[in-house]
Amino acid sequence: MRIVVCPQDLSMGDGQLVALDLAAAIRDRGHHVMLYATPGPLLDRVHALGLDLTLSEPGTHLSAGWAAGLIRLTRSWRADIVHTYGWAPTIGASFGIHGLLGLRQVITAEPMDVPRFLPRHLDLIVGTRQLWSSAQNHHRRHLMEPPVDTSAGARTDPLAARRSFGLSPEDLVISLISQMTTDLDQGAGVIAAIAFVDRLAEHEPAALLVGGDGPELLRVRAAANRVNARHGRHVVIVPGLLPDPSAAYASADVVLGMGSSVLRGMAFAKPAIVLGAGGYCEPVTPQTLETLGWHGFYGTGDGGEYPLLPHLMELAGDATERRRRGVWSRAVVEQYHSLRRAALLLENIYGNALGRRNGAAERAGSLARSATELGSFLTHRSRSRATAP
Repeated sequence: MRIVVCPQDLSMGDGQLVALDLAAAIRDRGHHVMLYATPGPLLDRVHALGLDLTLSEPGTHLSAGWAAGLIRLTRSWRADIVHTYGWAPTIGASFGIHGLLGLRQVITAEPMDVPRFLPRHLDLIVGTRQLWSSAQNHHRRHLMEPPVDTSAGARTDPLAARRSFGLSPEDLVISLISQMTTDLDQGAGVIAAIAFVDRLAEHEPAALLVGGDGPELLRVRAAANRVNARHGRHVVIVPGLLPDPSAAYASADVVLGMGSSVLRGMAFAKPAIVLGAGGYCEPVTPQTLETLGWHGFYGTGDGGEYPLLPHLMELAGDATERRRRGVWSRAVVEQYHSLRRAALLLENIYGNALGRRNGAAERAGSLARSATELGSFLTHRSRSRATAP
């Protein structure tokens, strides 16, 4: 098969990393894969994976220029199918190359939402059981829980990784890889983690390693500087953007985060704690796995303080429990979230989409409904922005 993959962009994010890892895994199964995306921080990762890339013009995926570029690419490259991630590339391709020329299309929804205006006649991939259950209007929906490259841990030396961040073997290292934004309360979770590790460091040789980028990064670094000045050492290390976060995970004794970032840490055989929104905090254990998996390793609390410190202190004082939970974490990822398993499922979805004959009437009706719903969404968003303080 010849597959064009359209990530939302090449900025850092769980969805973008999943798109690149799956594209490489499908390529390694003998298919031809071409990325179509605007340049961004993940360009180095694209090159490291050896993926072919056609750069789209900067700007919105809903522009005529973006859609025209995709049409030129799919025609010249003789693509069989296009796979879009997120709502904007999906709409741009649906009303472009798919709607005009009938090229087969598969779509992956954003990690936490399936917008009403997505075309319902296309194969839809969602990443959580909760989304799969709620997307019943999409009769061709598929569950693909976040896949993780389980081989990354074997390629990374933990001691060398620690040295690269100025950490010693004796440090109790807590790693947190996150986008520094207000989306999903990610920035608030990072700030809370800094506060709790500040308190933990009064009793333990603890260090918090925070990787990521975004508009909240300056606030995070300011909080880190205050903590470091109070302790007279680097308790909180904020290296910024990490296109390949493997060294941060390999350095850790405990991993914090949400979604795919938690699963990547678990693939390195680390105990993990989920930080969600509104003070949600839950360790990943055999008792919590079912609930956390349903929600995509995310959750929403009641707006109170994150109950993080007791979980950190429990793990800080028990190296045997850290190792036991780490081994279990690795086994969970290998069984349910391996990249190989996801690639086999995706290959099957592509094959079924290519073999299916979508009638012109079904396609036209689905796209007409999407256009109406999209218009309502964009109008509401425009009004909300106009009235925002």
